[in-house]
Amino acid sequence: MNPADADIVHDEYERIVASGILGRSRTYTSLLEYLVGCSLEGRAPKEIEIAADVFGKGAEFDPTQDSLVRVYMHNLRQKLEQYASQRDDPLGYRLSIPRGEYRLVVESVTEKPAADTAAGAPSFWQRRGVAALLGVVAVLLLVNVLALVALRGESGETPREAVAQSSVWAAFFDDDIPLLVVVGDYYIFAELDDFGRVERLVRDFDINSAEDLNDLFMYSPELAEEYYDLDLTYFPQASAFAVADLLRVVYTSTKPIRVTPMSELSAADLRNNHVIYVGYISALDTLNEFVFAASGLTVGETYDELRVEATGDVFTSGAGMPRYDQRNYRDYGLVSAFAGPVGNQFLIVAGTRDEGVMQAAQALTDQAYLDELAAGLDGAPAFEALYEVTGFDRMNLHAMLVYSAALDQSRIWRGSSLQ
Repeated sequence: MNPADADIVHDEYERIVASGILGRSRTYTSLLEYLVGCSLEGRAPKEIEIAADVFGKGAEFDPTQDSLVRVYMHNLRQKLEQYASQRDDPLGYRLSIPRGEYRLVVESVTEKPAADTAAGAPSFWQRRGVAALLGVVAVLLLVNVLALVALRGESGETPREAVAQSSVWAAFFDDDIPLLVVVGDYYIFAELDDFGRVERLVRDFDINSAEDLNDLFMYSPELAEEYYDLDLTYFPQASAFAVADLLRVVYTSTKPIRVTPMSELSAADLRNNHVIYVGYISALDTLNEFVFAASGLTVGETYDELRVEATGDVFTSGAGMPRYDQRNYRDYGLVSAFAGPVGNQFLIVAGTRDEGVMQAAQALTDQAYLDELAAGLDGAPAFEALYEVTGFDRMNLHAMLVYSAALDQSRIWRGSSLQ
């Protein structure tokens, strides 16, 4: 490689990384950086070298049985093609990975790639259009949350200070452990049509991050042609209103507070903070196994159904799929509180759908609901409760406590690496 090509590779590498086309996963950046280094050295690495140097695989790695490198190279090749198609400035060159090879080359470009013309493939920004729009919606919802929190001094039926001193909340405020509010978000990816255009957005309960999607491609490489990482997550509108209600109580304390989406929650977060989760039951993700480890409830496959194991009673939400001629609904809110692995506290404010999430938040911020809950639990430090909320035309009309029980905290973290 001559000095001019070396400069092109280095400069283009920096532009590609800065563009964001590689997504949040560090793996693609590391892979591209490795290929750049190999190109500058004038060599083409072997598949087994990439497996060892980039992915940390050992001598047991068998490329005939493990398609890890091939899948990531395929995806990186697509990302480089997408980056090239979005450029409007005529540089006259682009970085590419020849098909079937593991080397990076500088390719002359005299016109837009064919995929950008006759096939009608979308540009990078066209593919990201849906993500950008939903991102704006999320920002607006966050602004609304902050505006509502700014009004936390307004008067109400129950003073927030009194609620904060209740048995449910007091443990969060009587020490120096910081507070972390975790908002349940959904990881969303795209399904592509035959021309590589986004045909629909997909939510799969088994795929909750870009890493999960890459794992899917690893074991089913053919799906890499059908699905595309939009680097997009979504959180329900109800979560914004629920967070606003809860923060009114939280801000009666002067403790440091941080808000993070579930998709960015780490193991260290679970150990170093009091954790308040807000969102759908179906978005609990990492927390799911702990919330239901000692629970008397089991969750149905669609997450719209909750069953009380002791009695066999089944509670099914009807808020998600209303009939066209029926505007009334029934939904369920779940509240759960228990100690964490190192003495910190967890509070779960969840629901099967939007109405349930908002009801769970109301139950924890209204003194009347808190008194009713405490009366039935006889001072249990760990508990769970289920509220049935009925309403009409998205307006909650009535909420009733239908189940509550103490939790055996010793069962929650048993065998967990967080202990």
